[in-house]
Parts: sequence; structure tokens; C-alpha cells
Amino acid sequence: MKKLILALAMIGLLPASADEAAEIYKQGLIAVKEGNVTAADRAFREVLRLQPGNANARYQLAELKANQGSIAARARSNKLGEYVIEQIDFDDSEFSEAIAALGVMVEEKSKGEFAPNFMIQDPSKKLADVTVSLQVKNVPAKAILEMILKQGGAVAKYEEHAIVIRPTARTSE
Repeated sequence: MKKLILALAMIGLLPASADEAAEIYKQGLIAVKEGNVTAADRAFREVLRLQPGNANARYQLAELKANQGSIAARARSNKLGEYVIEQIDFDDSEFSEAIAALGVMVEEKSKGEFAPNFMIQDPSKKLADVTVSLQVKNVPAKAILEMILKQGGAVAKYEEHAIVIRPTARTSE
């Protein structure tokens, strides 16, 4: 009889634990989507604490480990989009100066909590003579970067610790 009572008590706990694990698993997936590697890792490990045999959580932890850099890069991209710049007024500004100015504006807007860390890789100096003219108000920094890149004929690659800017490969016309 004691075993039956104990078994029934355990069964009563299972749905709550399963529901809790499912909710934490969802939070882990959201953290991955947002690029928050630390929160995702913590969530999936908590699911495994609650349900040691949870294959989905084990898989997500392995994926997290394998793709940590690209997930963190997604976080940098998302973060850049969070900051709305009140006004940009570039009039024939050098490309590199426009990028540097945007970086300073984002750092100021974030009160020093986020630095985009723009890095221009242009060994052939294709971007050296490029100028940018842009007048916009109340636009997210990520959209401003895209506008600058488009004018300059460049692309950005978001990495874990920096945003790397390179000239686009130009085709002969």
C-alpha cells in the first residue's frame, strides 16, 4: 500500500515537472533566437536537471556549443537594432568616418553598455574614396548601417565580438 501511495504521489508531480520543463525549454529556444547563449545554456541545463533523459535539451546544448559564435553574432545584430539614433546628417562624409561616427552614437545611446566594434577590412582600399550622404531622423542604428553600406558598396558580417565590413565584390559591367 505504501508503494502505491508513493507511486501516486510521484505521478502527481510528473505533470507539473513536465510542464515546467516544457516552459523552460521554450525559454531556452527564445534565448537562442535572441542570441543569448548564456540564458539558453542555463535553460537547457535546467530542463536536464528536471528531466535527465530529455533528448531535445541534450540536442540543443550540443547545437549551442557547436554554433555559439553565430548565435552570439545574432545577438550583436539584434542589439544594434535596439538603438534608435535621433538624427544623422552626413554630407559627403568619408565612408570610414561615417562608420566610426555611427559607432560612437550607438555607444553613447547605450550609455557605454554596447559597442558595435565596427572593423573595416579593405586591403584593396576600395572604400577609401567612397563618400556617404545621409540625412535621417529616428532610425534604428542597424538600418542606418545598412544605408551606409548600400551607399558605400559594402557588406557587413556580424561576428561574436565585432561587425566586419568589407567592400562587395564588384562585377565588371
